[in-house]
Amino acid sequence: MSQFRFNQLFVVLILLGLLGSLGISPAITERARGKEELLLYPIVKPVRVIAGMFHSKYGRKELPPGETERRKDPELASENAELREQVVFLTQQLQDLRLVESERKHLGPLLEYFKPVSVIAGDATPGRESLTILPASGVDMSPGTPVMGPEGLVGRMVEGRRVRLITDKDFTIEGQFGRFADGQWQALATPKPSVKGIGNGQMRIENLTRKEAEPILPGDWVVLSDADYPEILKNRQVGQVESVRAMPTKPLYAEIFVKPRLDLRKLREVLVMRK
Repeated sequence: MSQFRFNQLFVVLILLGLLGSLGISPAITERARGKEELLLYPIVKPVRVIAGMFHSKYGRKELPPGETERRKDPELASENAELREQVVFLTQQLQDLRLVESERKHLGPLLEYFKPVSVIAGDATPGRESLTILPASGVDMSPGTPVMGPEGLVGRMVEGRRVRLITDKDFTIEGQFGRFADGQWQALATPKPSVKGIGNGQMRIENLTRKEAEPILPGDWVVLSDADYPEILKNRQVGQVESVRAMPTKPLYAEIFVKPRLDLRKLREVLVMRK
């Protein structure tokens, strides 16, 4: 249809509408009031049908019972990251529990005489190595009480629930050298070493001559052989030999460095003798 004809039709419709509004009686138009839906039904009905078809195909559907709405990728990525963090945390906790269980099995009959007690923190005082433990019932926290760990002697109780470590400066223990050969413990025929803590997680032996220290090799063990400790702790590990050399200030004597297998300053649990 050309532009001219469309304009003509539009003008005619406007005129017809104007004549109808002037010529048709209000009584007639009043009858149609409130019946707009009926009058527009030929148009409304097809539109509603088409809208319903589009809604049923593309509109939001009710999910069946038990189903959840599919979430967007950013939301899923955030949830997956949280789940991975939880898995890592729980895995670490499980490993820690397995380690504690393994350590306790390794201790064997010691658990009949000692009770596990949690460590609060290490000593922050420069030049001093000790641990502070939690209060616990049924254990002897009096000064001098021996404290054990998963790999042997840890130290002794001092005041204020504090454990003085065997690596603390001037902490002295009498021990015995030995090694494992074919799974069997073999004591070495040497004088008893006086093992003294020197700090920084280490101990040193200086009371043996170089001749007396000849059988000792790096990797050998020092075990407890001290009359000041209960008999059940005899031959419990103190530390492992790191090096044997001539003492710089006394060339005829040996200087033997000994180190516990574990860093005692990082222990999270110790064994305190029961009452």
